Amino acid sequence: MRADFESQYHRVETEHWWFVGRRDLLVRLIRDAGAARSSRILDIGCAGGATIRRLQREGYTNVTGIDLSAEAVARCREQGLEAVHQMDAQAPGFPAASFDLILASDVLEHVADERRAARAWLELLKPHGCLIALVPAFMALWSAHDEANHHRKRYRLAELRHCLEECGFETLRASYWNFLLFLPAALLRLLQRMRPGRATQSAELDLPPGLLNSVLAGTLRGENRLLCAGLSLPWGLSALVVARRPAMPAEAITDNA
Repeated sequence: MRADFESQYHRVETEHWWFVGRRDLLVRLIRDAGAARSSRILDIGCAGGATIRRLQREGYTNVTGIDLSAEAVARCREQGLEAVHQMDAQAPGFPAASFDLILASDVLEHVADERRAARAWLELLKPHGCLIALVPAFMALWSAHDEANHHRKRYRLAELRHCLEECGFETLRASYWNFLLFLPAALLRLLQRMRPGRATQSAELDLPPGLLNSVLAGTLRGENRLLCAGLSLPWGLSALVVARRPAMPAEAITDNA
């Protein structure tokens, strides 16, 4: 992402309603996946470590983070997070079958080769290990925010699911996320296109006033409860897939059929 945008990202990632809501979702999904507190978890694109710290507060004792950004890794180290490394998400430098669970939250849209990345993540998981992947949804919502974030694309849910399944994953859950705020966000982006120059590339990272920030975070938490109760959402600002590595590689299954 652009340097000034990254600095603002790190300033707000602890408190901003969107990050708060996303961390709440990830924790709920990890619980639903049945991860033990000792499970080996990899947070790909860990940024300043806010998700790692939240998981540690929840009692998860074996969380590793990677990020391509040297600034992000330095911020993690400043806060005492030692198990954080500067690595490319497309080729993480860990042995095969190192992790029980991988978080790839808003990562895939950044990489040059999404299938190379997904195959690398599959190899890092133990058999039946779980991947939780989130990406921004719908190219129609493309904005200056995506450009500042150096996104390569936004996804439809079927695209994300197809990408992961083609690389050998089995889908367990697939849904859109941030459903309740989809229409207001879509209208805002439409207005920004109609009045170019009024929107800044970092506007979506501005921290709202305290009460509004709390209401928006609470809205996402409520949606997270519905989603984790089994509801699949028909649209949203993000696409979510929870998938696992099969007990046998896909090619082995094919060979034995």
